[in-house]
Amino acid sequence: MVNPYNIILMPWITEKAMSARDYDNRLEFIVRRSATKGEIAAAVEILFDAEVAKVNVRNTKNGKLASVRLAEGYNADEAAMRLGAF
Repeated sequence: MVNPYNIILMPWITEKAMSARDYDNRLEFIVRRSATKGEIAAAVEILFDAEVAKVNVRNTKNGKLASVRLAEGYNADEAAMRLGAF
């Protein structure tokens, strides 16, 4: 597997991403353009020690944006604290 830090480039912190973190247990990241959903899920599981339930991706002018929903029992707020986002 590729280094997780080469998959996830940076967190995507916007007002909409913050509400998704609070209400949908989701984290959003800018990821490498060639990254697959499986690679993104594996990188998040390694970096945040949390199980991933679902990964959605979309291409934007800022790069490839991944929205990662964490599984039941894992808290996106705690993962964001480990990230240093808040």
